[in-house]
Amino acid sequence: MSLLEITDLAVSAGDLPLVDGVTLDIKAGEIVALVGESGSGKSLTALSAIGLLAEGLDVTRGQIRFNGASFLGEGAQDLGQVRGRDLAMIFQEPVSSLNPLMPIGAQVAESLIVHGVASVAEATEAAIDMLDRVGIPDPKRRAQQLPAELSGGMCQRVMIAAALISKPRLLIADEPTTALDVTIQAQILDLISALAKQDGTAVLMITHDMGIVAEMADRVCVMYGGRIVEQGAVEAIFTAPRHPYTGMLLRTIPRLDHPPKQALFAIPGNVPSPKNWPTGCRFNTRCDRKSGRCDAVPALTGDQHRTACFHPLSEA
Repeated sequence: MSLLEITDLAVSAGDLPLVDGVTLDIKAGEIVALVGESGSGKSLTALSAIGLLAEGLDVTRGQIRFNGASFLGEGAQDLGQVRGRDLAMIFQEPVSSLNPLMPIGAQVAESLIVHGVASVAEATEAAIDMLDRVGIPDPKRRAQQLPAELSGGMCQRVMIAAALISKPRLLIADEPTTALDVTIQAQILDLISALAKQDGTAVLMITHDMGIVAEMADRVCVMYGGRIVEQGAVEAIFTAPRHPYTGMLLRTIPRLDHPPKQALFAIPGNVPSPKNWPTGCRFNTRCDRKSGRCDAVPALTGDQHRTACFHPLSEA
């Protein structure tokens, strides 16, 4: 049984559709990567799953279940009872996600205290230990400081510590290693991997870094234009992509075996605005395999490796 199940999710801003028909699931101990260009709907999908959509955005269709309990509609589970304890999220903007008037140690310890997991003294000690584990130097002194006294990279590590301290059952990581140097990045990714492998935490990893995807993920969901266009095991996605968009994403990765001074590949065109979604397949304005069939919406088909395309790369 999946720990998180998102079924036919649609998110809109008034009459403007932003996410359309997203279906994905994550099992305990599994790391699922959600990839795609900016504006694809990845963060909106994640914020919907944890019930933190901004004002003016609404889930207009679909179902979200965590451990079998619904988060939407009548009789929905109270997210306040599980958020911060069983559900945690590493946000994209660390500075705006921290309380500017509260010492960082207290912010990291807060979820343990609020949910009655530990006493104030125990939570404070655990917070200092977690700050040390995410690479904060002199964590006992830093725990007394306010976010404004730290660099952006340190604030990112504080937010990661706050998300990991309760050993959540589901962790949503939205670009968790942005603004971190490679040494700290590796340390954070090792912590997240250990959480999944040792504690059975389910991880939804949102990232643009395909190297992180290849190294960490068990499965990959590729999003474009508010829809999932391909899903599958990480090995299948990297070795035999089926959707033209996935193939182009992989071609953008720099390779050491390319000839010197060869121009890097760039996907032609831009992601369309939600105000001007194309009819049918939303990638058809940038796809070199487009035909008249692409004016209809392709269904996501397949078993373990699923693709929403009338002309998948496997036909070539």
